[in-house]
Amino acid sequence: QLTLSVVIIALTSLIFGAMGLYMSMDESLDDETREYSAMATYTSVFSGTLLVYRGLFNSNNAGKASPAPFKNLVEQAGHAEGTRGIKVEVNDMLVGGSGSSKIVNGKVIETETIKAKYVVNCAGGGSDQIAKLIGDDSFTIKPRLGDYLLLNRNQGHLAKRTLFPCPDPVLGKGVLVQTTLWGNLILGPTARDMYKPEARDMTAKDIQEYILSKCKQLVPSFDPKETIHAFCGARAKNSRGDWIIEPSAKNANFIHVAGIDSPGLAGSPAIAVEVVKLLQNAGLATPPNSTFNAHRAPIITPKMGMRGLKMGPVGKNDTHDNTDEAKMAANVICKCEKVTELEVVRAMRRSLPIDSTQAIRKRTRAGMGHCQGDPENYNCEARVKAIIARENHVPVSHVGGRPWPATSTLTQRWIDDEEKKELQKRMDKK
Repeated sequence: QLTLSVVIIALTSLIFGAMGLYMSMDESLDDETREYSAMATYTSVFSGTLLVYRGLFNSNNAGKASPAPFKNLVEQAGHAEGTRGIKVEVNDMLVGGSGSSKIVNGKVIETETIKAKYVVNCAGGGSDQIAKLIGDDSFTIKPRLGDYLLLNRNQGHLAKRTLFPCPDPVLGKGVLVQTTLWGNLILGPTARDMYKPEARDMTAKDIQEYILSKCKQLVPSFDPKETIHAFCGARAKNSRGDWIIEPSAKNANFIHVAGIDSPGLAGSPAIAVEVVKLLQNAGLATPPNSTFNAHRAPIITPKMGMRGLKMGPVGKNDTHDNTDEAKMAANVICKCEKVTELEVVRAMRRSLPIDSTQAIRKRTRAGMGHCQGDPENYNCEARVKAIIARENHVPVSHVGGRPWPATSTLTQRWIDDEEKKELQKRMDKK
């Protein structure tokens, strides 16, 4: 019935539009009549088009349910992965790690070609491959893996400072013990050069024994059974032995920022200044941007214990229309880290799009506490998935989750007593 109405409206609009157009072009009529005919033609076509659009829109949405209640979205999200899964390999680390196409079962939707007068090659572990695209083979990236073990906050008091062993002449500053900004005790990293078989072929057991034995020499009293997470990253060591920040010999407009390993994060502001100079030397005009705002509003709000915060089962404190900021600011989504619904929503509404719980973890720490998103505790990953789906207006199934095991050397995301005992044995072995 609705479709028939749309057709009738469309035909009527076309008939009146055609009549008006004919009259507006009829030279036998006076100018005023022709002018009114032209106006009537425009009004008829515009109104008809609008009515048809609204009719089709309502037809396509007829019978669709209103946005699912938050509790339903959380139930659809299910439980986080904690066993089996896909392992992140070195090649995956070069193209996004736990967010790479293979790990998230990604599909190529389209490809595109981008042309630019200037290129900054800051592709990390893949920077040698980017350089080869212009025939520059002046260096090769030689990935060096760094493995870590993260312990609970009840171990953080054991190290007031970052503790270094005597540096290794080849492998650098060695395996450290330090307290993170959030109070955890972190052990590592290793320095496993992937071109060396003895380092490349180390088992998870070998890696854990190495870290625990080295760190025991610095802090003998830490408890390895308090391990809550293990992870690994790839440093972009290169064949030239130092950071490569220079124009390519093949093209002066192609600036290398390659092989930036530790302490690249600390050096990044100075690197950025140097790259701007290199681009200016290559001819790029860099006039000041008078509209640039260097200050970003914070995502995280400092907490005073539990003051003003509310915890509870899904549905008790959650918002449904995502407009009540006061309610969202009180609703705790991640219990361990006291991350609120408003903080997740703030992250979602920034300029960079977010479609996974991993992205929210990195911006808010939701899921990074001692329970590691345990569904039996607060099931925070499912809650975050629900918010992402709600904000992006997509099904929960379109939201990426935290992969397992990714780069972890643990056998399961939430280790049991047997694995805790095994970690103790590995610490005591050497």
